[in-house]
Amino acid sequence: MRTDILLMASAASAFPFMSPGLDKEKRMEDLTKRTEQTRTAGQELGRRAIVAANNQKRDLVTGLLGGGLIGGVLQPLSGILADLDIPTPQGFGLKEIPGDDPDHQFIAPQASDVRGLCPSLNTLANYGYISRDGITSFAEAANAAQTAWGFGYDLSTFLSALGLIAGGDLLSGKYSIGGADARVPNSLGPALGIAKHGTFEIDGSISRQDNYFGDQSNFIPSRWHTIRKQAETAGSGYFNEDMWIANQKYNYENSKNTNPEFNGGAKYLAVSLAERAFMYRAFPNGTTPEVADAANIEPFWLANEFPEHWFRRNDPYGLPELALDLVNLYAGYPFLPGVNDGLDNFIPLDDDISTKTPNQLMCFILTNIFDTVPGQVQPLLAENIDTFAGLISGVVSPFFGNFECEAVNSFSAPGQSCATADKKCTDPAGDATNPFDNTGMLADTPAPGKPLTNQY
Repeated sequence: MRTDILLMASAASAFPFMSPGLDKEKRMEDLTKRTEQTRTAGQELGRRAIVAANNQKRDLVTGLLGGGLIGGVLQPLSGILADLDIPTPQGFGLKEIPGDDPDHQFIAPQASDVRGLCPSLNTLANYGYISRDGITSFAEAANAAQTAWGFGYDLSTFLSALGLIAGGDLLSGKYSIGGADARVPNSLGPALGIAKHGTFEIDGSISRQDNYFGDQSNFIPSRWHTIRKQAETAGSGYFNEDMWIANQKYNYENSKNTNPEFNGGAKYLAVSLAERAFMYRAFPNGTTPEVADAANIEPFWLANEFPEHWFRRNDPYGLPELALDLVNLYAGYPFLPGVNDGLDNFIPLDDDISTKTPNQLMCFILTNIFDTVPGQVQPLLAENIDTFAGLISGVVSPFFGNFECEAVNSFSAPGQSCATADKKCTDPAGDATNPFDNTGMLADTPAPGKPLTNQY
C-alpha cells in the first residue's frame, strides 16, 4: 500500500494532472500543458536532427571546397571557389600611415568612383589601400585592414568575408563598398554592394537616420554634434568607451521609441557594438592608443582622411580583443535586443545576452551575423546556398575555433540597398546647397591629445 502511495505521489509530482486533489478542469489544464511540453521537446529533437544533418552536409561542402587554417594561415579553396583570392597575413607594428608612401597619398574620389557608408573603407579607397574606384575584393580589403588599421588577420578576414557575403560576387571575390555597380560581376545573380540597409548599415546608426524615415545613406552632421556633446558629458571630452556607451543608449532608445519598424535584433547587437568599439580601438593614433581624441577620429568621419602624422596600432587588434570590448560595451548598457512590430510593441529576442561570456557572445555573433544571403543567389537559392555555406565553413569558421562555436549554416533574405536609380550611397561632398553639408565641421576640432571643450 505504501509503495502504491509513493508511486502515486511520484507520478503526481512528475505529472501534476494525476494528482487526486485536482478538479477535472485543472487536470485537463495540466494535461494540456504537459502535452505541449512533450510536443516542444519532440520539436527540439527534430531540430537537432536537422542541424546534425546540415552539419554533415556542411562538412561535405567544406571538404569539397577546401579552406581552413594551416599554421594560422587560410588555405586556398577548390571547386567552384578555386579562383577566389585568399587574404594573407601582413606585417604589423607601429607605423606611420600613409607616411611618405607615394602609392598611398590622398586622392579625392572621381565622379565614377564608389564610396559608401563606412568611413574606414572610404578612407582606404581615398588612399589606395583598396582600389580607388571603390570596387574591392575579399583578399584586398582584408589585407588593407591589416596594413592600415593594424587589425589582426582573423578580424580582417572576418570583416571582409562579411562584406563579400553581404553584397558581393562570390566567384570573383569582388564587392562594391557602396551600392550595386556594373564593375562587380554577377556570376550567380545581381551583386548588391555592402551599403544596403540591414548589414553594415543598421538602425540606430552612429551617423545616419533609420531606414524607415527615408534616405539612410547621407551623413547627418546634427548626429555628429550630438556625439560631440556626449563626448563632453560622458567621455570627459574624449570619444572613449564611456562616451560610446552613452551614445549606444541614446541611439537605441531613440530608434526603439520612434521607429515602428526598428530592427534591433542579433545583427544590430553585433554591428552596433563593433562599430563603436572600432572608434576607440582603430582610429586613435598608435602613438597614444588609449587617447580617443577628436583630432585623430574626426578626420576619418568628416573627411574620410587620415590625420596628419597618424600611426597604426603597434599590436594587432583581433577577434579575442573585439570579444572583450563587445562584452564591456554591452555591460555598460545592457539593452534588450529585439524588433518593433509597431510603436510600443517591442518584441524581445528570445536569448539572454547579459549572461554570455566573451566566447559565447562571439559564437552568438558568428551564428547570426552571416544570416544574410545576397540577392545574387535569391533567384537560384537552392542551387547556390552550398557555395555560400562552403565559404563560411572554409574561410570564416576556422577563426572561431578557439571560441568553440557550433557550425554556422543558416541564411535569410537581404535588406534593401540604399542605392537607387536617383541617388548613390555616398557621403556629401560639402555642397552649400546640400542640407546635409558637413563643410567646416573640422575647423573647431582641437589639437591632438586635447579634449573637446567649449564647443557649444
